Amino acid sequence: MDLNRLTQGEKIAGISAILLFIFMFFDWYGVTISGGGESINLGGGGNAWDALDFIPILLLIAVVATVAIVIIEAGDTDIELPVHGAAIVTVLGVIAFLLILFRIIDTPTFASFGGVSAEGTVKFGIFLSLIAAAGMAFGGWRTMQEEDITFSDAADRLSGGSGGGTGAPPPPPPGGQAPPPPPPSGPAPPPPSSGPPPPPPPPSSGV
Repeated sequence: MDLNRLTQGEKIAGISAILLFIFMFFDWYGVTISGGGESINLGGGGNAWDALDFIPILLLIAVVATVAIVIIEAGDTDIELPVHGAAIVTVLGVIAFLLILFRIIDTPTFASFGGVSAEGTVKFGIFLSLIAAAGMAFGGWRTMQEEDITFSDAADRLSGGSGGGTGAPPPPPPGGQAPPPPPPSGPAPPPPSSGPPPPPPPPSSGV
């Protein structure tokens, strides 16, 4: 694996994916007990794995896929993806960013009973994760700019519309019909003369 093969955008995307994985173990939420018109901040908190259900799994898939694409681009492999890796990384980064942003806006409720609820309050770790997800999306987009790739190019490559195929071979001749003979390989014979040779001159008469 040669890191010099990577573009600047691929390096940004790979580093951001690794940071996102690390930040998922930071505290994303604290706990506030509210009820009866009062609220108590208990401190503590939980990371992405503790506080959320399926979103950490989706984020992990995005991280693993991004790192795998960067490794493929850095290595001298014959693996050819159906869609350009930069487009995949860009989409995964945007999805990860939106999922984290949603969980910043809509904080989880850990428990609720008797008019008392334990609400999640955002902490610094979730904002670090949001920045890392934005870095993944930016790195993929930057790579697309560096390699002059558009999403329409990626869609054409996925659908096979780029015209890379040569089509089906022509059908064989019907059964029992011999193929035409090959052309002669030697030089062509000289053309036939256009008429009979001229007669010899008459003999001279002696005097």
